[in-house]
Amino acid sequence: MKHISAPLYATAVFFSRMGSGLFFFINTWIVIHLTGNSASAAISLLIAVIPSIFLSIIIGSIADKFPAIKLVLSSEIMRFFILFSYASLFFAEYATPLLAYSVSFFMSICAEIQLMSWRVILAKHTSHENNFKLNALSVTSGQAGVVAGATCSGILFVYFGTSLTIYIASGTFFISSICIAYLASTLYTPRPETDIKIDVLNSIFYHLRSIRDGFEYIAGQPNLIGYYLLMLLNINILYMSNALLAPFVKGPLNLTAEAYGKIDAAYSIGAIAGGLFIVRLTRRLGALRITLLGLAIMAASLFSFARSDDFLVAFCSYIGIGLGCQTSIVSLSRAQRITATGLHGRSYATFNTVTGCFGVVVFMLSTQFSTPEELRNIFEYQAIAVVTVLLIIGCSKKFKNALN
Repeated sequence: MKHISAPLYATAVFFSRMGSGLFFFINTWIVIHLTGNSASAAISLLIAVIPSIFLSIIIGSIADKFPAIKLVLSSEIMRFFILFSYASLFFAEYATPLLAYSVSFFMSICAEIQLMSWRVILAKHTSHENNFKLNALSVTSGQAGVVAGATCSGILFVYFGTSLTIYIASGTFFISSICIAYLASTLYTPRPETDIKIDVLNSIFYHLRSIRDGFEYIAGQPNLIGYYLLMLLNINILYMSNALLAPFVKGPLNLTAEAYGKIDAAYSIGAIAGGLFIVRLTRRLGALRITLLGLAIMAASLFSFARSDDFLVAFCSYIGIGLGCQTSIVSLSRAQRITATGLHGRSYATFNTVTGCFGVVVFMLSTQFSTPEELRNIFEYQAIAVVTVLLIIGCSKKFKNALN
């Protein structure tokens, strides 16, 4: 088994997520500025989840069949060129809402390719124990990149403008590409040309079968469904929070773009803290207690954020949301542990397709909330949903057994 270099992997993930953090911040404010409508932020995010619905299964099956590391490298190079072109068009004053939405769509396709491919790579090239550690490392290094990106984005945007911020974001993807290219040279072994020809000839039928195989496999794995449902809860909380954070900062809190960047980075601070300690705490306390504790922290933080009136309370609450969401590391590692070899990409892609469908609903709903009281209420409703799940797990023997 060829092993992954943890430092090189962490560096690649850091710069990739830094670029994503820069892009997410700047594009959110771009679409709001160009359209004059705060709901456009949710529309941009809605467009970004479409690839999850229609392409996850295909990408996952390709990652299972072909060298996944080459897919990661290709997606990173594509993101560099997309953002470089976007910055150039913006500098030439060709910016339109359609352009911003289109870039969001194509960037999300690349992100989907990277996500599916990394899942397969970590499952194939690590033991179960190292897989748990690398999943945690994905969070700590990735969220550190998001912190750097989100924090710098507000400052760059205010002092240097939109174009330079996007150029810098494209540069981070270039650095990430260099790291991934080196990883590819250590993990990828070329296959005979005849195998490649057979893959191309049978690709259409193979991917159609993959859709069926992915759903059938998950349907026959109750524990896998449970782990994915816990991850789905965290992801949907994150979807709704991302869609409503900018309107919340502009509305109820009445703060600036710089404050928005800092509060957005607070989630990453909590995520980094969770990623750093979750492996050690899970060994000591067990997966069940860590999951219950994480859900309790998330619910309390959502309630606190909903009623916040100043920057400090909102900032600290968002740290708690980021900390609570890291129970997904436990769920993901457990899911990978029980997934059959050769089905990691398709299994996770099936989950991601379902997640994308939920994301569409979440982002469509989020466009309906605009008043300060509505924005506060929706965060409280999310907290109530988390408390409900917490009680279900606490009272269900099946959930307890699956996490023990």
